[in-house]
Amino acid sequence: MKTLIILSAPPGSGKSTWANIYSENHSNTYIISSDEIRFELTGSLQDFSKQKEVWELFSKRIHEYANKNEDVNVILDALCDLNSLRVSYIKDNPEYDRYILVLFPHTKEECYSNNFKRDEERQVPEHVFESLWNKFEEPTPEVLALFDEVIEVKFKTTEKHIIINN
Repeated sequence: MKTLIILSAPPGSGKSTWANIYSENHSNTYIISSDEIRFELTGSLQDFSKQKEVWELFSKRIHEYANKNEDVNVILDALCDLNSLRVSYIKDNPEYDRYILVLFPHTKEECYSNNFKRDEERQVPEHVFESLWNKFEEPTPEVLALFDEVIEVKFKTTEKHIIINN
C-alpha cells in the first residue's frame, strides 16, 4: 500500500522529530523535507532565494517515491499550514492508496520554546515564527474528512527521553 503522510503544524511542534522516529520504525519510508531540500539547493536552511525550485523538487519527489515500491510510506515534512495545501496534496497525488494527516496540537509557547532550543541554523527567526503561527489554519471538518486517518501527536520531553502521546 502506498501511503502519503502529511505533517501539519507550526514551527517547533516536532514534525521532523516525529518523521525521523516514524521512519526508523517503518521500512520503505521516505521523508521529503522542505528544509532539507532548501539546504540541498542553497547550502543553507535559511536561504529562501530558490523557493520555487524547492517546491518543484518537493512535488517531484512525492511522485518519484510513490513509484519506488508497492508498499511505501512518504512523509511530507513541511508546515502544510493551509487547508488548500492539504487538499492539493491529496488531489495532486492520486497514485497513493491512503492519506494520513498528522497534527501536532501544541501551544504557541511550547512551539516558540522548542524553536529556540534548536541549533541556530534550524531556528525560525522570531518575526517569521509569529507570521507563520498567525497564518496557520486549523483543518476544517471537510478537509479532515478527505483523509483516511488523522493522528494527533503531543510530545513531552524529559532530560533523556521524548515521549510521544498519539
